[in-house]
Amino acid sequence: MERLGVTLYLHPAVIPADNWRVFDGYPVLVGPSWGWTATVGAHALRLIYGGVFDAFPGASVMLGHMGELLPFQMARLDSRPHVPEEQRVQHLPSHYLRNNVYVTTSGVMSHAALLGAVHAVGVDRVLFSIDYPFESSAEAVAFLRSAPYAPADLARIAHGNAERILGL
Repeated sequence: MERLGVTLYLHPAVIPADNWRVFDGYPVLVGPSWGWTATVGAHALRLIYGGVFDAFPGASVMLGHMGELLPFQMARLDSRPHVPEEQRVQHLPSHYLRNNVYVTTSGVMSHAALLGAVHAVGVDRVLFSIDYPFESSAEAVAFLRSAPYAPADLARIAHGNAERILGL
């Protein structure tokens, strides 16, 4: 990925890769309401703590659903340095989230979440996405159009960042 200059999009799957017992008896937790966020966020953290971005600093991944909540946990991730020696990395997790991770809005039509994601990782790392067919395209577009941003920043989120990152 680094050599090719491409970004990997990590996305949840309908069938979980493993069974987290915390979901047992609560099928509502398994899918899009929480389980997918938790599992994809955990996979992204495994890339960080596994040293992937230390070995390949130009590699990047894209996380949907406002970054699977990781941008909102950066302070907590950074304040918990109790990491086993074999999983210590060169930087705090927030460094990798701001330098190796891109965030899409897909499926999260919340101005508070958008403001938080942009504040956490920067406007140049957030991309508009709809999450079709699970969400309404019309509602997603209305959400973006009403976002509280200056026209230049809104243009970056709406299409400019995707054009730059994906080479469109």
